[in-house]
Amino acid sequence: MALITPSSRFLRDPLDKRISPSNSGEVVVVGIPWDWSTSGRPGARYAPSRIRDWIYKFTSHAPGSLEFKCSLVDLGDVKVAPGDYKLTSTRIVEAAKIAYNRGKIALFLGGDHSITRWTVEPLTGDSLGLLVLDAHYDVRSVEEGLTSGSWLWDLYLAHRGRVYAAIIGLSDFQNPSYSLERVIEAGFKTVPRLKLFDGLEYAMEAIDWLKEITAENYYISLDIDHLDISYAPGVNSQNPLGMTPWESITILRKAAETLKPKIRGLDIVELVPDLDVAGITTAIASKILLYTLTWILDGCSEA
Repeated sequence: MALITPSSRFLRDPLDKRISPSNSGEVVVVGIPWDWSTSGRPGARYAPSRIRDWIYKFTSHAPGSLEFKCSLVDLGDVKVAPGDYKLTSTRIVEAAKIAYNRGKIALFLGGDHSITRWTVEPLTGDSLGLLVLDAHYDVRSVEEGLTSGSWLWDLYLAHRGRVYAAIIGLSDFQNPSYSLERVIEAGFKTVPRLKLFDGLEYAMEAIDWLKEITAENYYISLDIDHLDISYAPGVNSQNPLGMTPWESITILRKAAETLKPKIRGLDIVELVPDLDVAGITTAIASKILLYTLTWILDGCSEA
């Protein structure tokens, strides 16, 4: 045994296998370190690498759940052009096309929420159903500059009649009043956080509604600021009295069981690692991703 070896682990258990990327597989990972659309607390550009650190710490074993036997292909990060939204968005769309063609599901690690406008673009053929967990409607208009709070409205305007969205976890006192008028115009379903205090059945009904539209493709977008500030301090816009991780994974399990096998993509956005307290937000977000992938793909048990 060598006396000097490069290693980051002090626990030397050769049978303790961790999740790691491979050359081919069911899950295709793409990082998108873009946060130039953030008007609040920047730093989401650093999230992809921090999330990877956590995902690759996990093992495949999940007592009481499915084993995660899926293979991950990590394509690395999109080459962001700092401050250049047009060039970067073009690259995001092209990277998303590659990801959808390489595996069963694409996992996008943001970045601010504006990336979702472009990661879903290749899926907007006949119809697209979106499940969004978010404290915000993201249907803003600004008189100048960029905002990650407009991506859903921009998507609706570009693909009227082909995009359907259910937004769960909307926070009180944190959205402009005209937002509700816009989502009604777009025909989207909304489930405010306050409704969830009465029970999760309202979220389940929204997922059933998404299934009934029988979209060609489905996509799940997780803005981590849907979680309460105690679980997600490291975000662009903190959310007092937001959702709990247990509510989130219950909703996501229902979505996975209801909408598969048409779920093509999944993203996590608005995580700001340098503002995170003891890595709480990153750790919780990463485990939520792993649960969701496991349920969507049935653990890849037939692979």
